Amino acid sequence: MPATRVPNCFKASRRYSVGTCSVVLWLSLAGATRAESLSRGGALGRALRQNPQVAAARAVEAQAEARRAQAQAASFPTVSLTLGTGPSLKARLVPGSAAQSTENTYGDVGLNDLSIVLGGQLEILQPLYTFGKIANRERAAEHEIRARQAQSEITLMELAVHVAQLYEGLLFARDAERFFEETQHWLERTIEDTRDQLEADTGVKEQDLLRLQTALGALQLSLHQASAAKRQTQAGLTAYLALPTGTAIEPKEAGLDLLPSAPSDQTSLIGMAMQHRPELRALAEGSAAYRALADAEAAGLLPDFFALGFASGAYTPGRDVADSRYVRDPLNGFYPGLFVGARWQFTGAMASKRSDENQAMARELAHTRRWAVSGMPAEVVKAFEDIQRAKKDAEDANQAAAVAKQWLVRASADLGVGMGDARDVADAAQAFVQLRIASYDAKFRHNVALAELARATGTFNAATSPFYPTREK
Repeated sequence: MPATRVPNCFKASRRYSVGTCSVVLWLSLAGATRAESLSRGGALGRALRQNPQVAAARAVEAQAEARRAQAQAASFPTVSLTLGTGPSLKARLVPGSAAQSTENTYGDVGLNDLSIVLGGQLEILQPLYTFGKIANRERAAEHEIRARQAQSEITLMELAVHVAQLYEGLLFARDAERFFEETQHWLERTIEDTRDQLEADTGVKEQDLLRLQTALGALQLSLHQASAAKRQTQAGLTAYLALPTGTAIEPKEAGLDLLPSAPSDQTSLIGMAMQHRPELRALAEGSAAYRALADAEAAGLLPDFFALGFASGAYTPGRDVADSRYVRDPLNGFYPGLFVGARWQFTGAMASKRSDENQAMARELAHTRRWAVSGMPAEVVKAFEDIQRAKKDAEDANQAAAVAKQWLVRASADLGVGMGDARDVADAAQAFVQLRIASYDAKFRHNVALAELARATGTFNAATSPFYPTREK
């Protein structure tokens, strides 16, 4: 991290206040570039912990868990309580009567006849048996939770592959930038030597100088591309790792090297994919969830058996209690009750068609899973073959680059003593640069293919992936 120059405000003129110094200090610190040193596993682990996509996936799991809690709550009693107050009339019973009043119903009502009523009603409804309407919805929610958890794993694996691509791309761009800078310095010195020989009339032609200058221009374009790629991959990693904008990521690896290759048994890799791929679990659990919902909707035409307990009461000062089993006074009295019954709800064919809809969605996911089972071996084979090809490309490119370097050294030496021309130097330099970049590219493709194989086998969420580092060493 570069040193930050802190202004010595307090030793300057007295016109600087403490607040002014604080602002200047904050601005100077804010302008400093923050550096973060990470390895492959460190970058991947931080992304899987801090990326907002992970939190979003966990929030979807929480939604499914809330729906399960809602389904479970449907089997508990439903309690309804109503309380209120309002004006009412006083009333006195006729002596010897349980229901007759000494006052008229509507006539001769005065202010002294008014009172206030305090009342309420309590109902408790307990489902007894619903023919699976509640139980199947609870079962559907359980399957949905497992499906959402599998989808979270899918999100994590896709995120891991993107981070691996960016990190390997950063190593590629950094090594390429270093190589181009070294080659640029060498070419610049060679051009200076060639210009000196041309002025000394040692036999070097002007075409030789132009050829080397052309090679330098082409090299500078490649250097610009590598520098831009380095900044772009750093910006991408900063975003995926949820780091502050402008953070400079410094890889801990010395250079872009081949990671240990995958095992050569494709059959075991395919078996690993069939066992661990979260897509298969997500589709299977999703299909089971829709089937459970279909069963719940199919029970819509069947009754719900329930027990209902209720109690209503009211009290009005100045109003006698009508002690009769035939007459209920809603303004003064207490009336409990208990029912056991059944309730039907008829909506035509709506319930059956909702069941058919859920069954169709379950079949859709089941057929999609069959296609996934058919296609996953091809993904494993592709990643495996990419690894093998990239490994061979890297080995051959390294060998050829060593030969091209010898050619370049000899051509440069011949040019330096006036026994060669710049065409050999330019051709050798071009071949050397192309083969070295091809070696970097092969290493990049090899390591990214390992990340793809980890995703294809469903092992990228493991604590220690057998193919690509997932934690800081």
